[in-house]
Amino acid sequence: MLPHAPWLSWIIPLVGAAIVPLLSFRRRLVEAFSVIVAFTAAAFAFSMIPEVFKAELPVEKHIWLPILNVKAGVILDPLSIFMASVATGIGALCILYSIAYMSEHPGYTRYYSLMLLFVGGMTGLVMASNMVQLYIFWEVVGLCSCFLIGFYYDQEKARHAGLKAFIVTRVGDASLMIGLALLYVSTGTVDFLQLANAVKGIDMGLLTITGLLVFGGAIGKSAQVPLFVWLPDAMEGPSTVSALIHAATMVKAGVYLAARTFPIFSASTTWLLFVSWIGAITAFMAATMAMVSKDIKRVLAYSTMSQIGYMMTAVGIGTMAGIFASQFHLMSHAIFKALLFLAAGCIIHSIGTRNMDEMGGLKDVFPLVYITFLIGAFSLAGIPPFNGFWSKGLIILETINEGFYGLAILSSITAIITVFYTFRMLFLTFHGEKSEYVKKLKHIHMPGITMYIPLLVLAAGCIISGFLEHNFLEFMFPHESFHLHIPENLMLIEYTISFLAIVIGLVPAYLLYFRKTISPEKIVKSSSITYALYKLLENGYFFDKFYYSLSYAVRDFAQSFRKTHTGVLSNNMLAIVAMMIILIILFITFGGV
Repeated sequence: MLPHAPWLSWIIPLVGAAIVPLLSFRRRLVEAFSVIVAFTAAAFAFSMIPEVFKAELPVEKHIWLPILNVKAGVILDPLSIFMASVATGIGALCILYSIAYMSEHPGYTRYYSLMLLFVGGMTGLVMASNMVQLYIFWEVVGLCSCFLIGFYYDQEKARHAGLKAFIVTRVGDASLMIGLALLYVSTGTVDFLQLANAVKGIDMGLLTITGLLVFGGAIGKSAQVPLFVWLPDAMEGPSTVSALIHAATMVKAGVYLAARTFPIFSASTTWLLFVSWIGAITAFMAATMAMVSKDIKRVLAYSTMSQIGYMMTAVGIGTMAGIFASQFHLMSHAIFKALLFLAAGCIIHSIGTRNMDEMGGLKDVFPLVYITFLIGAFSLAGIPPFNGFWSKGLIILETINEGFYGLAILSSITAIITVFYTFRMLFLTFHGEKSEYVKKLKHIHMPGITMYIPLLVLAAGCIISGFLEHNFLEFMFPHESFHLHIPENLMLIEYTISFLAIVIGLVPAYLLYFRKTISPEKIVKSSSITYALYKLLENGYFFDKFYYSLSYAVRDFAQSFRKTHTGVLSNNMLAIVAMMIILIILFITFGGV
């Protein structure tokens, strides 16, 4: 391990974010500095991996800050080291990709500073040894996401999306803060290693309520039902930001929180059931919404919600195998989702549209992008031997193994839908004839070399990482007598489910969007039921409309009282006297005086 790696892995990008504005007089200097800082942070994070196999883990390291009179700490265990490696590794690739992707944007100083702050904030979050420190970095990550989603602030939709992400996640953050306060009042500590033992003496009802409040923070950050409405709109930011948010930072923070607090709240079966079913329902709903979206980045956003739902389901199973499956899928998802977003970014950067109806036939225009996107799509769809097949299959397998057949059925249906929308996206974007929009383009701005390097690295990761299941198991549980034993008959069932999901999902996608023997529009308009279902999915089950209607109702209710505040003192005094008279009459009448 490099010296002071647990600290420097997140301090370096935070300091780098502060230095970037001082170098703003030269773009190349900012770009080079940001890349060096990002890869240096990644080097420190990856250097901690060998520490996992040392017998003394988990350990905490603390420093006293006399100026603030507080103790800051980091925790070294497989979970924190793994998440730090994901955050810094994917972050470094995204920043390298940004050199070409953001080459013509004047706001490069703001961009690179926020990206480094984002990476540093997420790494600090996962390395935090206590809940208070985690919450501080939790807010840093939320603030960065707001600014980066709204990066193109000259566009109203981007400004609105950034503000929406900030406000919606505040609901979850408020829940988390209340949960942390209850946890501290109940146990007298916020230290992770102490909490697992400290909660054993508190009432189960209080533990459940506290756990649900803490998980409320994860629901907001990881865009789970019902606080998912910010994530589709978050696609207004640069594709690199989307890749970082979805693959390595913001939405993964909720999964990390659920996994980190698992030893604290796992005694509550209510908490476990809630976590698992929120995940399964979100996975299904998000997959259905992805079926009808025409925006390539929105399809990927819904797929993130869905795959995060799988991870939450695995955590809620309540076993060590479930925790392992959730983190194994987190690793797979980080790789293939970063790949898909960055590959999509190449297309958007080159032709200037996110609408898949304006694409088509791009595999001949961007052959390398197509190959890497294909690998990422196979991983998302769960096609063997790519990583998504192994990790997602393990989650479904564990639901069956533990007898959660309802979760298994819903997760299997979601897997079918995932195959469908993935190949729909692939066929609409790269296959068929070029759209009129593409044909009319006079010049296509081809991706730069720094955009291709991360794609190739991530594509290799999609192919290789799925075969590292046993290595990852040894990494996550190096000193425990835990073995992932799966009966052969269950393995056969899991392979059968995966095969059927591929066939059932691929055939309609092939007929509708590749061969085009059936018109999707005709199916939608064939009956009032199919049209209503389409509108339901297109509008995200009307969650957005419900929240807006609720806010408008509160606003109108508040404005109705404005008329009583005239600003004239005599009128205000008259109203107060009248109210006092009414209260006196009521008191005399019903108070028994």
